[in-house]
Amino acid sequence: MIHLPNQRARGSAAVTLIGGIVILLATLYFLVKLATSGYYSDVDATTESATATRIMPTGNVVMGDGTPVGMRTGEQIFKKVCIQCHAADSTVANSPKITHNAEWAPRIAQGFDTLFNHALNGFNAMPAKGGATDLTDDELKRAIAYMANQSGGNLEAPPVAASGEAASGTAASGAAASGAAASGGATDVAANDEGKKVFEGLCMACHSATSAIPYAPRITKNDEWAPKIAKGKAVLLKHAMEGFTGPDGGVMPAKGGNPDLTEAQISAAINYMANQSGGNFK
Repeated sequence: MIHLPNQRARGSAAVTLIGGIVILLATLYFLVKLATSGYYSDVDATTESATATRIMPTGNVVMGDGTPVGMRTGEQIFKKVCIQCHAADSTVANSPKITHNAEWAPRIAQGFDTLFNHALNGFNAMPAKGGATDLTDDELKRAIAYMANQSGGNLEAPPVAASGEAASGTAASGAAASGAAASGGATDVAANDEGKKVFEGLCMACHSATSAIPYAPRITKNDEWAPKIAKGKAVLLKHAMEGFTGPDGGVMPAKGGNPDLTEAQISAAINYMANQSGGNFK
């Protein structure tokens, strides 16, 4: 057997070690280079690519179908919201199905204003705005007209305004709101908005129109709210603030389970639910 001299063996090991280190460093360099490669430019320059680099977003989010609120067509709203109950092959009881003229005829005969009022405020098992609280009045009317006109009707839907016209409409709405404030109406609007906000953030878990919670009166169900409303606002507010266990076994936790709510917020929520269900609380 041939034995290498000790000095030669040590030299061979050193070369192997150094070679390994070089390979490792080179691998790390290329990995870092690969990981950090992308769209770069000299940001101090004023070139088009440099500008693009400076303003490059970290991400883009598109909500829903990408159409701004207020600009959606009746068909878009039908396919996104109404189709759940009003599709041609729907099995939801008492919901007129699109293209089924016989089912829509008695509804259309009631007039556009009545159909709009029922859709806006809720009617029987129909939740307010079909459950899509972000719908504007014009969008709701477009959806009604779309379904009715596909089912033997001839309703005229509000047109979808161009962006400039929409801005003008917003300004006009602002002016109208200012007029309401001058007459004292703004206070009522604000209170209603606050009640709706509390309802959608908390109360609807038990009191939505489609709730399955026993003994909890459902919004828009006038017959369920009638005996509650008959007790008076003060009684309902006391039960909601302090909690209440009814003789039928229904349990209402104090403040609906949210101790951070104020009495004013609870009062506004009661007004909102009761007034959507046949009441007239202030």
